[in-house]
This record gives sequence, C-alpha cells and structure tokens, in this order.
Amino acid sequence: MDVQEKSKKKIQINIDKDLAEQAETVFNDIGLNQTSALTAFYKKVVAEGGLPFDLHQTPEQKANLGLRESIKKLPVEQLKTQSQVEAWFKDDTQDY
Repeated sequence: MDVQEKSKKKIQINIDKDLAEQAETVFNDIGLNQTSALTAFYKKVVAEGGLPFDLHQTPEQKANLGLRESIKKLPVEQLKTQSQVEAWFKDDTQDY
C-alpha cells in the first residue's frame, strides 16, 4: 500500500438512484466526477465550518408538518354518528 492509499478514506452511501443520476449529469456537464464533486463539497464544509448552504423546509413540508401536528389533536375514538361529531365540536373542555 502506498502513502497516498493510506491517506484516503472510503465512504459508502445509499442515495436515491434518480437523484444520483441527475447529480452525475450535472457533474459531467461541469467536468467533474462523483469523487471530485464530493471532495469539493467536503472542502467547502471544512472551510465554512458547516454546510455551504441553508437548509429549510419547503412550504409543502412545512404545511405537512402543521397537518401532522393538527392530526395529533383529533379524537382517538371513532365518531360514528352526527350527534357524536357535533358533541365533539361543542366540547369546551378540549384544549386545542
């Protein structure tokens, strides 16, 4: 094993196939392979002390999170009749 091989670390990841293929197309268009693109990304992370871009929820993800939180407040029991539904909506003891 030469010195250069010892200074390398192999990284294996699982990533969506379509996403990987789309990224590879971009890399190829700008003259990079996966290794050089990921090396550039890692160097940028080190230089900036974090990710070189902001990560935020998309509006759709934010809406889905709100919906999931709202669903947690729904009654666990099944409301089978109209009067049960009306009673649930009129219940002032529920904390929403």
